[in-house]
Amino acid sequence: MIWLLLLCSAFTAGGIWMILDGQKMGWFCGGFFALGIPIFLIQMHPRASYLTVSHEGFEFSSLFRKTRYRWSDLSAFGTYTLRQKGMPVGTFVGFDFSPECQIAPKMRAVSKAMAGFEGGLPDTYGMKADELALLLASYHAESMKKAHPVGTDNDRASPGRV
Repeated sequence: MIWLLLLCSAFTAGGIWMILDGQKMGWFCGGFFALGIPIFLIQMHPRASYLTVSHEGFEFSSLFRKTRYRWSDLSAFGTYTLRQKGMPVGTFVGFDFSPECQIAPKMRAVSKAMAGFEGGLPDTYGMKADELALLLASYHAESMKKAHPVGTDNDRASPGRV
């Protein structure tokens, strides 16, 4: 977030410099990147973006909007790479819901078609995406073992997923 804040600040300063130099395009450049400054400042607030993992499930927040899932609602974790015009933009953690879960089925289908997962985390919270996916998968597996002891099929992960 700090790098993005610095980048927006630099481009805003460049836009101001262009305005002072008489270039009208500086208004667009400076104004556009100036909008990013408060967004990235807000994102650095500790309650704006976080991931909390517990025995019941996990909760994450993005721009103060909280979302919570129980382990029983989920079935698999993995990673996906977000691309823009074929170029990789970032790698994120995705997850699929259990067949019993009825949360937003239409949106899940759209997400599955676009990213290969029914849901995903908006950030990797300072970790590598594959490490975070493995960590969440281990919490999920442990929770499922406690919920369904010996002799049940808890491993619903498909190939390429953890």
